[in-house]
Amino acid sequence: MTRLGDITLTLVLVIAKVSSQVSAFSVGGSLVATSRRIAIPELLSRQSRSVPVQAHVRFQGTTTRWLTSSLQQQEPVEASAIENPPRVEAAEVVFLVPSTGADTIPSKFGTRSPVDPPSIAEAVEHLARKVSWFSDGKLSAQVVPIPQDAVSVPSILDAGVVIALGLTDSSDLKAASDLFQARRERNTGTKCHFALDCSQDMDPMVGPFDASSVSLNANLFPWTQAASGMRMRPLMEGLFNRWTSDDFVVALMVFWNQFSGDEVDWVKHSVDATWEKGPVRNAKELYAMATQCGDCIGNCLNDEQCNKCLNELTKVDTRDQVLSYRTIVSYESDLLREFSFCILQKHNIFGCNAEIPALPVVQPITTWRGETITKKTARDILIAHLDDESAPEGSRKSEVSWKVAAGANVAYDQFPSQNQIFYESVNGRDMWYDPVFRVETVDGRNVWAKRHYKVRDGPTPGTFRFSVLDNGVTSNEFWNIAAAADDLSWCVFHYAGAAGSVGQRYLGGLLCTPDGSLPPMDQWDEIWKALRSVGIQPWELFVVDNDPNSEDYIDAGPPPLDYFRKDVLEAKASKAAKE
Repeated sequence: MTRLGDITLTLVLVIAKVSSQVSAFSVGGSLVATSRRIAIPELLSRQSRSVPVQAHVRFQGTTTRWLTSSLQQQEPVEASAIENPPRVEAAEVVFLVPSTGADTIPSKFGTRSPVDPPSIAEAVEHLARKVSWFSDGKLSAQVVPIPQDAVSVPSILDAGVVIALGLTDSSDLKAASDLFQARRERNTGTKCHFALDCSQDMDPMVGPFDASSVSLNANLFPWTQAASGMRMRPLMEGLFNRWTSDDFVVALMVFWNQFSGDEVDWVKHSVDATWEKGPVRNAKELYAMATQCGDCIGNCLNDEQCNKCLNELTKVDTRDQVLSYRTIVSYESDLLREFSFCILQKHNIFGCNAEIPALPVVQPITTWRGETITKKTARDILIAHLDDESAPEGSRKSEVSWKVAAGANVAYDQFPSQNQIFYESVNGRDMWYDPVFRVETVDGRNVWAKRHYKVRDGPTPGTFRFSVLDNGVTSNEFWNIAAAADDLSWCVFHYAGAAGSVGQRYLGGLLCTPDGSLPPMDQWDEIWKALRSVGIQPWELFVVDNDPNSEDYIDAGPPPLDYFRKDVLEAKASKAAKE
């Protein structure tokens, strides 16, 4: 599924804020390195990778096979063989894992994937990569089996962010507790730490907000940094507790953007009226909304469907893409689209901008069916099984090109019944992409959502540029065909996108099959290799429900698969008749 993005998403929440605060306006009252840095390269044979990785690791005298397992197949390396264990290098984010057994203890990630959950070590190792990707290489992450003298390790003690994960051993817990206390005593308002999935509760610290000793500033003065940290705590905890890699890293980016003094492009924009923005900026934005788009706002507030959306969005923090996006697709309407276009796309009242993420570096498929990939054969893979005159050999000639069997983006790729329809435009120079997917709305209904993307060939065969006016806001995406079976029994896509006028960026990947079921297990190794080559671990996938006999599917009615294509087919027929 592809995104409608937090376009209307965060925006609409602003409408709600306007409706409740500015009645005078008549709105109704209302952390890449080029390699893995282990400081002992003589022990590891280095292989070039298409995806750069940066993760620093401290050895503690235990087996460290897990340190390299996800990068390449190697024999276990014993830390006892190292004469001089490397010191922990400085990094902005430190992940503290159990001192022993981190490579065997299962984590809470990947509960909806087609594979077993990853170990704590495997999961955190990948989080370290994503810290770099989401920060455009600005931030680095260390993965550290917790030392008993953690308070004596400056790079841990003084790290901007420390996340203790899955600690249960009493000595590990004491080391973490002592570390957290020492960090509190040294905190200058720019540090953060959390203990997650540990057998002992430890109070978090978010910037100047210390949950173990809440200051009067945090409670009484909402414009202070302490109050900002207190508000950020539940947001970060909510994101952490979903146990998805995207949500987890976004939580870290949100903190870093607010308290480090260094903006993170991924999360630097907000369309909310917040204390962090300050009263002057809030007033300017609200005034601009009311004076430039007052009619659109009023029309939305006076419409039952649009107003329902606003009411639901008031319950959601607009930086939470998952909940916000689901709310938006639950209550789509023309009025909502008109409002989004006016506020965001036409006037860009919040001054947002966003570029398509450049990391991880992804390479497209180079050969298919024994031949070098060309722009034509790349298009053939997109069209695939659609009953179309341009369909390739081996096509099933069905109503769709592909169905999504599993997706990697937590906000946009886990909707049920995901249909992909690719076909050429009337003039044949470009293509269209129509995703049609089912939404289980926040109020219990099942409805179909659809999008209409313009598709242009990318600079290299196997790459494409997608664009769509989605709920009033333009989203641009860069797609790669990562791999495809010669018989078209499966295909792997990777995409990176941005909705500039709302400052939204995203990454994702799709495993597609003709009928939406997972490929046979004897093909999984090849598929997982393709996913890893574009920075996606199999445990990050969400298996999609494509059962056409389910009650929810039947309740939604027939999917509008030809909603956009029928007009293109008619135009093609008319053009052919004239020729």
